[in-house]
Amino acid sequence: MAARERIKEVALKLFRVYGVKGVTMFDIARDCGMSKKTVYEHFSDKQSLIDEGMQQLLDGHSAFFKETHTTAENAIDELVRNMKYTINMARSLNPVMLFELQKYHPDTWKNIENFQRDCILYGITENLKRGMTEGLYRHNLDLNVIARMRQLQLDAAFDQLQYPPDTFDMPAVMEQVTAHFILGIATIKGHKLVNQYLQIKEEE
Repeated sequence: MAARERIKEVALKLFRVYGVKGVTMFDIARDCGMSKKTVYEHFSDKQSLIDEGMQQLLDGHSAFFKETHTTAENAIDELVRNMKYTINMARSLNPVMLFELQKYHPDTWKNIENFQRDCILYGITENLKRGMTEGLYRHNLDLNVIARMRQLQLDAAFDQLQYPPDTFDMPAVMEQVTAHFILGIATIKGHKLVNQYLQIKEEE
């Protein structure tokens, strides 16, 4: 692996675990097994490393969502796959990183907000359209309202004020809100698939 890619990989791992504020260039160099001078030869400062690392992370998310949209059997399969991906990603992400990016790195946070609008919100809307076409979602959904509602659900699941980590398990929260969301928009035909994909047991 090239030194530049190695630095980004290690930096992202540290940022995800400890947040961005508490991680120094020395920490990154130490974990890479190289000198701080070598790190600075590839990245002029910590901000450039944060920007490039976050962009790589967002590009990876975007690529996954696009692939899932293409390969999923149907809209519900796509939505559930995206939920599981988000849960796995969240398990290795300290929410402090997002808080610190928003507070101390506004330009980087702006890129994340653009991603939320251009990729996440767009993807949710396209999934809703697909589900309506497939007869799995109710045909009378207001796309603008429902898509934004879903995005707010996702944002809230990462919000430590809404779901304190000492009280709530984030994957469990994500599964609950996703099940509630799909069941709320699904047709009778869609409900059968929801129960199958989420392994929801029918009430006796």
